[in-house]
Amino acid sequence: MGHPSLPGSLRPDAPDPDIALAHDPSCLMACVRGHGGTLAHVLGALGVFRARHGHWPRRLYLYPETLAALVQDLTPLGFYRCQQRLDIVADLERDLFCADERGNVSIYRIQAAPDPASIDAAAIWLGLSPPTTGGPDNPNAPDGPPPSLATPKPPR
Repeated sequence: MGHPSLPGSLRPDAPDPDIALAHDPSCLMACVRGHGGTLAHVLGALGVFRARHGHWPRRLYLYPETLAALVQDLTPLGFYRCQQRLDIVADLERDLFCADERGNVSIYRIQAAPDPASIDAAAIWLGLSPPTTGGPDNPNAPDGPPPSLATPKPPR
């Protein structure tokens, strides 16, 4: 399920050299395994917090079962990246509950539903997905809208 660590101990002062992977289209495959259903809810909870408070949360509280499912949805590199941005806390009373050091909170299950753009923004912020750029400024961008983590497709 991952190794416990002290809050803040995985956030180095120097930039992470692996963050360059976030600009590689294969990054999503390097960070996510499985169908990503739990991951989509976690990203939605982060997006709801940001939409409500204007900044990203510092802590994410999950039921132990949800944490185990998240670990299954992510590769070790993907879970490491999440731990670099968030203190992920197993909690028997709170699930998909985001908070910051100022006391701002967001409860995913009872607050506004996330939109796909906020889910994609959360994936980019965590380093799980490359930034999506398109339009005339980027001739190398693929045609059509980028695939979203908001609607994962089942494996065939």
